[in-house]
Amino acid sequence: MGNIVLSSCGIRNEDFKKRFYAIIPELEIGNKKLLYITTAIDGEAGDDFSWVDEEYQTILGLGFVDENITEYKIGETLPDVDTYDAIYMMGGNTIYLLDMVRKYNFGQFIKDFVRRGKVYIGSSAGSQIVGSTIELCSVYEDNNVGMTDFTALGLVDGEIVPHANKKEQLLNSLSEEEKNKKILLYDGDGVVV
Repeated sequence: MGNIVLSSCGIRNEDFKKRFYAIIPELEIGNKKLLYITTAIDGEAGDDFSWVDEEYQTILGLGFVDENITEYKIGETLPDVDTYDAIYMMGGNTIYLLDMVRKYNFGQFIKDFVRRGKVYIGSSAGSQIVGSTIELCSVYEDNNVGMTDFTALGLVDGEIVPHANKKEQLLNSLSEEEKNKKILLYDGDGVVV
């Protein structure tokens, strides 16, 4: 089984980087092929996408090199799972992303990828879709696809909540039992599964 790395906005702080480099050693990362999936951005509203460039710089800052990074949109020809060492699933609209994953059976690709011992890196929406549900998203994200079933891929047990530091009011409104089923990700930090 591979490793799953969950983040709120990329692998940024030094402690989190050390945990990541335990999976892919820093000296080897420049040779690794990364499938960079930006589909969730297509479901985002607004016009300030400066965070997208910042996050790409974070990927380069980890040691991945530009010529080994392939941008991919779900729905394009399915890539060969053996070509890549890691997936980086970018953030954006989680509901839109999960809808695209379902439409194109991309969840099976992710599961096969992880089963082959490779690394899945999720950022925000990319983290949320590998949990058990994205139900909380229905409270704060646009549901332009009319989703009613918020069941996610279930690779990680629990609902993943990125940017938890910005959702305190929402989280405080939950019961203790509901809170215990959440995996809270704070900006700049994350979890290695």
